Amino acid sequence: MPRFPFLATAVIALALSAVPTASAAGPDAFDQRARVANYAVRGEEFPGAGYEALRLWADEAGGTRVRYAWGADARELSLEVLGPAATGEGFALRFRNGLVLDVVPQGDSLRVRSRDGRYDKVFDWQYEGPVDGRGTFCTPCVDQPDAAAFVRRHFIER
Repeated sequence: MPRFPFLATAVIALALSAVPTASAAGPDAFDQRARVANYAVRGEEFPGAGYEALRLWADEAGGTRVRYAWGADARELSLEVLGPAATGEGFALRFRNGLVLDVVPQGDSLRVRSRDGRYDKVFDWQYEGPVDGRGTFCTPCVDQPDAAAFVRRHFIER
């Protein structure tokens, strides 16, 4: 964790300042059987100013897509999947402005770091579905026991 927590937020804010947002969370042109593993920053709930999430989509044809959501209104944008992380473990994602994040599975969680070390957070699997009988079931969502294997299979071992 950075010594000055506001720097981590500043790194992402800078990355987002040059990037237009999109509202679609779905796979768009993906195969309609695409699945998604949702992860959110540990300890942050939606809605909230500190909320951040990664939505890792994969389809049966081998296509992948990652959406990054942030803030109380969960604005979203697409990130480019680059391939292996700098350390050789995990995989790398790039914002349109060039900021690169390495994503490394740690058990059932994902450690997400910028290569300059100013952003370093742990993302845990996020449930999306009915709570107390309210809301709708997320059909393409990967269940928690399968999420880590899904990420490894579609984003690391491909």
